[in-house]
Amino acid sequence: METQPSMDDLFLTRVQQIIESNLDNEHFSVEDLASEIGLSRSMLHRKLIKLTGISASEHITNIRLNNAKSLLEHDASTVSETAYKVGFKSPSYFNKVFKKHFHISPGELKKEAILNSQIAVPNLKTNKNHKQKHKSKALKKKLSFILSIIILSSMGYYTFITSTSTGENSIAVLPLHNLTGDTANDYFVDGIHDALIGELGQISSLRVISRTSTLRYKEKDLLMKDIAKELGIETIVEGSIISSGDSIRILIQLIDVYPKERHILSNEYYDDISNVLKVQSTIVKEIAEEINIKLTKEEKQQIERTRSVNPETYKAYLRGMYYLNKGTMASFETGINYLQQAIDKDPGDPFAYAGLALGYSTLGHGQLNSRESFIRAKNAADKAIKLDPTIDEAHTALAILLLYQDWSWPETKKAFEQAIANTPNNATAHAHFAWYHILFNNKEDCLYHAKQAAIIEPLSASYNSWLAALYFHYQNYDQAEIWAKKALSLNENTVYGNYTLGLIEIKKRDYRKALEYIVKLPSQGVYWKTLRGYCHMKCNERDQALVYWNELEARSKETKVNPCFHGMMAAYLGYTDQAFKLLNEAIEDKSYPITYINFYTCTESIRNDPRYNALLLKMNLPALSK
Repeated sequence: METQPSMDDLFLTRVQQIIESNLDNEHFSVEDLASEIGLSRSMLHRKLIKLTGISASEHITNIRLNNAKSLLEHDASTVSETAYKVGFKSPSYFNKVFKKHFHISPGELKKEAILNSQIAVPNLKTNKNHKQKHKSKALKKKLSFILSIIILSSMGYYTFITSTSTGENSIAVLPLHNLTGDTANDYFVDGIHDALIGELGQISSLRVISRTSTLRYKEKDLLMKDIAKELGIETIVEGSIISSGDSIRILIQLIDVYPKERHILSNEYYDDISNVLKVQSTIVKEIAEEINIKLTKEEKQQIERTRSVNPETYKAYLRGMYYLNKGTMASFETGINYLQQAIDKDPGDPFAYAGLALGYSTLGHGQLNSRESFIRAKNAADKAIKLDPTIDEAHTALAILLLYQDWSWPETKKAFEQAIANTPNNATAHAHFAWYHILFNNKEDCLYHAKQAAIIEPLSASYNSWLAALYFHYQNYDQAEIWAKKALSLNENTVYGNYTLGLIEIKKRDYRKALEYIVKLPSQGVYWKTLRGYCHMKCNERDQALVYWNELEARSKETKVNPCFHGMMAAYLGYTDQAFKLLNEAIEDKSYPITYINFYTCTESIRNDPRYNALLLKMNLPALSK
């Protein structure tokens, strides 16, 4: 006969349920628990002491800690993220309490859990080295594309800017010179350079060249007029960091290039490093005044909204962003660690959370197993926005997360609009907002934001090629060809440049020339095999397309294959029923890039099937008109 739980057991179960339902509520108190359980605080205390030997407060703490232990052993969250998930206000306090309770630090426990998971599958040992190498190689290739959002490529093309100039004020901040006498301060110098661009980028009536396009001039000794011509701008900021210890000393020069080069501002700024944000604000306001920029009331308030910073926290944040911006897997991990250090030093500082959010959201974008990165991005973005609603990196990261993972369309639009409202010169936000608009066939908005990204990042081969691909989608093949060739003139290996030109040649039925572009696409990876296979099919080379299909089929029997790519390949090969089965699976899994099946020409052969619109409706996307 089954034993029925006692009243005391039911009571303790109810207490645990209430605490766990409020786990991430850092303000949840003994009074709150007593109120929900229907007892006074003193009666609750006495009852728990009698039944468990510990107080209500200890009971709440123990449940928080036990949940934290489970998360650290089985979840992808960092120690700080776990602390907030279980309701601790401070990661440092969480570390202290956790270690006292379990006699091991959270970090040490997580390392042990990772080690145990790595040695728990001895049957895979024979393939371990091969798979690790393959995974590492694939991840590096993906990161070169994924982290282009952080490093925003490295090349560009100036003729668009110079030929379409509307006469607006435009400016570029060249990389600052490190005159501190110590190359170890490069991270700080780069960080101030990035911060000045960000501050100026908040001004809507000023076109500010993004950091990546200016970085190419770091080691080049070019005339100012040549730089201005290449970037299509009128004014240049040069500067040097002279000291960056306990104090900061910056020399700034403002140069008006046309019609004749002249220095219109040359000032030195000196203050304690804790007031670095105030220094940046002063520099930006003086630059705006010298070039006759009238700030709106909101822009003035935003630029003047400064505060003191903890010097060590701010330096850890700048180090983190310095390594993130390098764009390699190793530097990415180093950057994340520095940002985590900044959070551990000061959990109330929003900068590091914003950096984590942008880093994780761009890492997650496009990966097969991206959910872990997106969860981390979401936690960090929410925290950053809560601490500082004006911080555009957090809104940008949140928008990317909502767009590519959550599919929360109204919230996505709002997040992008907020990011751009905070910083109109936000190239990342503009570039991805274009991909939001394509989902809803908003051609004008899509192309506008894609162009804005190219204007702000004139030396970005990626953004040029993205714009080319979007023009092709909207059947403007002349513009698509122009922008694709611009991208390739900057970087001959730009993938979407070659792919778009290959599609254009297919439209022209020049299959030989099309294949010349297609063979330049990466040869490895399901994504690239899918695109290559489609082009071979269109070039009447079905046998070659079937080679990729057979490879994919064999691989799918051994490991998880992105069902979106698998389904797209089935579609153009004529395996229609299998295509819909796989594409429906991709929707269930939220496998990127399933929301973009209208963009990829791979699915054109199945779009008249009634099941196709059903796919779109499942994703809350508009159906195709008949």
